[in-house]
Amino acid sequence: MKYLTTARDVVNHLGGLERVCELTASKPATAKNWPTRAKSFPASTYVVMQRALRRRRASAPPHLWNQRGV
Repeated sequence: MKYLTTARDVVNHLGGLERVCELTASKPATAKNWPTRAKSFPASTYVVMQRALRRRRASAPPHLWNQRGV
């Protein structure tokens, strides 16, 4: 299993920004800031993105979604 440590790594592993937008039902103009300026994802995308990562045999730390105590 691959362990991803940055938001940019997560986006790349999931197939790029377009694919992440499809997964999270987000607009590209919003999502493009996640791996660059924000360096994290909205908490509301945690479950769907973690499932997608598991399907691709990867994981990422919950803090990339501002999750605490997970």
